[in-house]
Amino acid sequence: MSKSLFLSAAAAALVLPALAHAEDVVVTVTREPLPVSRVGQAVDVITETDIRNYQSLDLTDLLARTTSLSLVSNGGPGASGSTSIRGAGADHTLYMIDGIALNDPSQVGGGVDAGLLSVGDAARIEVLRGPLSTLWGSGALGGVVSITTRQARAPLEGDLSLEGLDQYGSARLGLGGKSGGLNWRLFASAYNDRGVSAYDQGTERDGFTQTQLSGKASYAFDAHTTLNVLAAHTHNRTDTDGFVPPSYAFGDDGEYSKSDTTLGALGLTNTFAHGSQNLSVNLTETSRDLYDDTGASTFTGRGRLLAADYHLLYRLSDTTRFLAGAKWERDDMRTASTYSPLSAHDMTVSSLYGQVAQAIGAADLTVSARHDDASSFGGLDIAQASLSLPLSGGWRLHASAGQGIKIPSLYQLYGDYGTATLKPEKGLNIDGGADFTYSAGQVSLSLFTRTVRDLIDFDNSTFTYANIARAKAQGVELEWRQQVGDALALSGNASSLSTRNESAGYVGNHLARRPDFLANFNVEYAASQKIHLGGGIRLSGESFDNAANSTRLKGYAIADIRVRYAVNEHIELYGRLDNITDTRYETADGYGQPGRRLWLGVHTRMF
Repeated sequence: MSKSLFLSAAAAALVLPALAHAEDVVVTVTREPLPVSRVGQAVDVITETDIRNYQSLDLTDLLARTTSLSLVSNGGPGASGSTSIRGAGADHTLYMIDGIALNDPSQVGGGVDAGLLSVGDAARIEVLRGPLSTLWGSGALGGVVSITTRQARAPLEGDLSLEGLDQYGSARLGLGGKSGGLNWRLFASAYNDRGVSAYDQGTERDGFTQTQLSGKASYAFDAHTTLNVLAAHTHNRTDTDGFVPPSYAFGDDGEYSKSDTTLGALGLTNTFAHGSQNLSVNLTETSRDLYDDTGASTFTGRGRLLAADYHLLYRLSDTTRFLAGAKWERDDMRTASTYSPLSAHDMTVSSLYGQVAQAIGAADLTVSARHDDASSFGGLDIAQASLSLPLSGGWRLHASAGQGIKIPSLYQLYGDYGTATLKPEKGLNIDGGADFTYSAGQVSLSLFTRTVRDLIDFDNSTFTYANIARAKAQGVELEWRQQVGDALALSGNASSLSTRNESAGYVGNHLARRPDFLANFNVEYAASQKIHLGGGIRLSGESFDNAANSTRLKGYAIADIRVRYAVNEHIELYGRLDNITDTRYETADGYGQPGRRLWLGVHTRMF
């Protein structure tokens, strides 16, 4: 089934007529602003217009529309969740907001709970598929998700959005302005959802509430020097289900969790004749508390990440660019549970990284390298190279080969079942492909293969974490976009993924919760100057819920339709119907997902 769907999508993309010019989007996830056509790796960009059209509140809903990205969620909105890019591990994607890493050192893998990430005040999201650890460090083994928040565009601006229905709703407020060298923006939001049971057969509705506050400002002292400040806080409360005594079978109960995340950043940027330099200090603090159905605390986790980064971009000539930087990071973890006393640990990582980009004719060749020195495991060196080669007739070839790393988390090193001698997880990724850009759009084809060794897993023979796992993944990806006249825009992607577990006892099995096929199709139609219509469908193939491949998760298809109506220049009404067919599906065995949902909203530009 997956192969036939993939071939059908490919055929449909290749026969679409050519009518208008395709845009070359500039991205910054590569640590320097570059048009996508000059990047040797695959990058998806969700623009501010896309965010407005899709109307999603959850970040994962937006990410699921990008190529080769699959979701796993233990329930509805706010439930514990993770993403996988090209079949990579849950902690192999690095998430950043305005350049600040969202890692939580108190998590088992030291990553981020993607289920708690909302769209918030995002203006742009870039998703790079493949490793970029040479420039961003640990966690960027499988990919990078970079979120950029809004900046003010007028001397004074404000916007308010209210949306939802009887059991779920959201309110978002933004204020900002710019005058002289000052640009500032404040944002606040509240989200409440009581519509989904985490247990897929449950009768109670597990609630989720989230509040966000953020502020950012930049001040340009002159044409060359700018000071940037950011602060943000998010509070979450999520109802969960658990294993109910006396049978201890999974089912409805009163368990819940609370979490708080605080971000802070201070940066100074200076531009000069041949480039730019940036010095920043970032802080991420996370607290997590789990409670049983009596309200008693069962787990407490506190994570803190402090980082200082210096970054230099220098143009040696019209054809040669040099990028270099140094970073220092300290991770702290404090955990306690019903069965374990308070445990406090920390580690530091010092890094040097550099990249040379050379234009050879029309081609762009980049070579990058990184050295990490960690207090936990010592030194580590990695490298990566990529090539972008434009050809005549609208064709472009691109390729990359490089290493990615994931440093052992504090929990894996020093937790109740930790092993202090763990080595970093290491991956080798090779990919390549071709883009064909024509007057009305673009078609892209990519192939990739990735091998990861020294994966950290729980060793049942010693009851500790150990570097005992290996995995391989390979696949083919198709992307296309098409403009038909001025009013109709079509886009889609499809990917076929093959994964292989090479760990002892599971050799030859598929990796758990990695669908063998993923696809998206989206249509946007400007019916008039006031009315905008949209719709999409997301397809996911079959997967297995466990490493033994004994529990199968069925494939599914989910469709949505959307509408926006501009009453005047200040007021817009909008609505969407999610999961039109009320499909019941699972991304993890036994956990429920939202059914058909109608959202109605109003957006007001106050001034």
